[in-house]
Amino acid sequence: VYAFGKMKIPCILHSGLGNLSLEHMFDPGDAMIAITFAPYTSHTVDLAQKAEEAGTGIVALTDNMTSPLARLNAVPLLVSEIDVGAFRALSATLSLAITLAVSIGVKRKIA
Repeated sequence: VYAFGKMKIPCILHSGLGNLSLEHMFDPGDAMIAITFAPYTSHTVDLAQKAEEAGTGIVALTDNMTSPLARLNAVPLLVSEIDVGAFRALSATLSLAITLAVSIGVKRKIA
């Protein structure tokens, strides 16, 4: 969201903060980047399903093809992260997410 904002690309962070639902904002022609790993956050999976129902494209950053996100009509991008105890390092995921954002900026001739 930060990178898109800096490039003036309209975006919304669907965080569920304050239990506010923004799912009414999904449109065909939009795209959603959904990110979740085992044990898969139900909020993210539910939101991705609603996006799919609205005709919104989905790019799924997840850990394997059995992920609930990979079962949707989504472009799955598989990321392998290292767990250190109860902590999951997100270096690969963050690198992939910023690469996607910059690629979109380049395609739009912004970055």
